[in-house]
Amino acid sequence: MLLLLIGGCANHPKGQIAYERVTGWAWHDITGRQIETEHYIIYTTLTDDAQVQRFARVMEAAHTKYTELAPGVEKFDRQLPLFVFATYNEWARYTIATTGKDADAYLSVMNGGYAVKDQFVCWVSNETDALTTAAHEGFHQFVARHFRTRIPPTLEEGLASTFESVSVGKEAVTFDQVRNHRRQTALREAIDGDYLIPLETLVMIHAGDLRDRDPRLREGYYAQAWALAVMLRTDPTYRDATLNMLRVAASGNTTMEIGRNDGSQMYYPSRVKPFLQHYVAPDWARLEADYAKAIQQLSAKDEPLNNL
Repeated sequence: MLLLLIGGCANHPKGQIAYERVTGWAWHDITGRQIETEHYIIYTTLTDDAQVQRFARVMEAAHTKYTELAPGVEKFDRQLPLFVFATYNEWARYTIATTGKDADAYLSVMNGGYAVKDQFVCWVSNETDALTTAAHEGFHQFVARHFRTRIPPTLEEGLASTFESVSVGKEAVTFDQVRNHRRQTALREAIDGDYLIPLETLVMIHAGDLRDRDPRLREGYYAQAWALAVMLRTDPTYRDATLNMLRVAASGNTTMEIGRNDGSQMYYPSRVKPFLQHYVAPDWARLEADYAKAIQQLSAKDEPLNNL
């Protein structure tokens, strides 16, 4: 039986999310539940109450971390929608019906989940993978809802990747935003295989540009994006400037921009380097040198991440 907790009641069991409302939900002949938390509406066909609770806990904890990157984002009176299907067939039917001509691209995602505009859609074959994907894609969803101007797509992917190392404990959900085994492994392989993407090229790329490329190159791209985000968030040289850049992008008060965050997906790759130089790293040569050191350090299998 679903644990129903109304309105953020203070006496809910430790480590659980207080559901604000639970009702039935149906889409065509697919039926499930609609579960509201403080920041999300979860439309789900999952029947395991504990599994749904873990999903809600991860997303609320992730939302707290997202807002730390852009405090003061505009508040909305509607929660972010999550569609969490129990089976592939349910997920595929919903995806085909709602994404139109882009359905094949969404169906091809290897992790079974994606963000489109400000909604997240996934199916749960493996809970650990689904939660990792949700925490990653949830950042894209958060940016789509709250940011008025775009941030460089590579940096957005990198920041999203810093939420992937999620641990669900009995009392708390935690994120290791410096270590990520998958990304570290891919980074080492890119270094060893000599297919690192030069930084100046990396920051102009959109993940969709690599959709039909060698999977190793795609994995390498995400790993390099993750490494860039970790460095910019943790290195004192860049940390404050990066947070300021995110704040102004969220507010829309940028003095220069690479594209509006209006759902059109349009952006200007040639503006990314000047944008980063303006807000984060005026000395591009120093940024390249610091990034070269960071990827070597972040790719080291068992070495401590000094200064990160």
